[in-house]
Amino acid sequence: MLGQLFVKECKQTARSLIFWAIVLILIFDFVSQLGDMSIKAKPQPGEDYGIKASDDPDLIMKSTLGNLMEEYVRESYTTYPIGFYKSVTLNQEDDQRIGEILKEATGIADREAAEKVMEEWYVAQQETEASVENASKEGDTGNMGPIYLEPLQAEPVEGLTYQRFGELMDEADDILGGGSDYRKESRKKSARIPKTYEEALEEYNHLIEDDRLTGGYARLFSDYMVIFLGILPVFLAVTRGLRDRRAMMQELIYTRKCSSFTIMASRFLSMVVMLTLPVLILSLIPLSECLGFAQTAGITVDMLAFVKYVFGWQVPTIMAVTAVGMFITELTDTAAAVLVQGAWWFMAVFSSISDLSGGNYGWNLVPRHNSALKWQEYQDGFTALLANRLLYTVLALVFVVLTALVYTQKRKGRLQIRGKIFANRKSKSEV
Repeated sequence: MLGQLFVKECKQTARSLIFWAIVLILIFDFVSQLGDMSIKAKPQPGEDYGIKASDDPDLIMKSTLGNLMEEYVRESYTTYPIGFYKSVTLNQEDDQRIGEILKEATGIADREAAEKVMEEWYVAQQETEASVENASKEGDTGNMGPIYLEPLQAEPVEGLTYQRFGELMDEADDILGGGSDYRKESRKKSARIPKTYEEALEEYNHLIEDDRLTGGYARLFSDYMVIFLGILPVFLAVTRGLRDRRAMMQELIYTRKCSSFTIMASRFLSMVVMLTLPVLILSLIPLSECLGFAQTAGITVDMLAFVKYVFGWQVPTIMAVTAVGMFITELTDTAAAVLVQGAWWFMAVFSSISDLSGGNYGWNLVPRHNSALKWQEYQDGFTALLANRLLYTVLALVFVVLTALVYTQKRKGRLQIRGKIFANRKSKSEV
């Protein structure tokens, strides 16, 4: 019976306009983000290998204080309190306190002195850029290597401890309302230094040898796709839950001999399967690109990497969002699940902005790893990621059971949330 209902539900889903709208959105997401994906070539000496975050406390202090000094001079502070950009202008009292914090940390007495330091810094940077440009025009860049122009830095006063620095920055973040570059999470990533050739080569070797190429690009594929999978399934779940009510089919369905769990399980499984299929099909495109590159380069790839990451990384999110949508819709007979899931998705996406590079997956509904590289970070965070995905899988199953329980009460006429159907059934049974 479960199999028959499952097939029937899949057919109904395939006829749903909402389902095909979701498929189109997923295709658009893939094309816009990964449509022109190129496989990373082996790094060569003398290239620009990008930058990385430094864990050097001295560099962190210099970079963070440099940013604070610049925003203090401009009298405008950038924050992301709930993930969205916000420009903060302080009142006189708070502005004065920021000046005092900057003075204690750097010894810079006032805004005028800070502006002078900034001017000297940028003049030096312009001179460096000019010398690089002249050397490039003359063709004399053979021994220069990649040039990295550092962001504004401010020297901390002698004797400033890292602990006291942290306390001052925490206070500055509080004054700005939170979400600034001075909070602890952001400070750790404020200092950026260029990668060396050896570091870039090590990352590439991890991609080829440990990830077997496809593993890294399967993570990148999952990173982009999971964002939309954290919200889109709820629309299908809500539409399916309200369809019978709109068609006035509740009375007929409630009298069927199938158990509530069988009905809800078949509905849940069908939506999860139908939502997973387009993701699997889309994954064939980057897989084919990896295979083409591997054949040319003589690399052995993991043919099942994309399948593993789709089911291990993305399906738990599909399951959780679908199950929550089913439960709230069945409980309320409304589309309230869209609002609830929308709020959850909003918080999940924007709280993950600081963790795009991967490794710090936490309990986020949409774990991010916005790179085909960083294998070591993935390994370091794998246990946390596994716990995350298991949690949402279990959570989904719990909500399916709860949905079946609510459905059972409705079939017995014991639960009336909206409409007259349950009251009518009860009155008929009393006649």
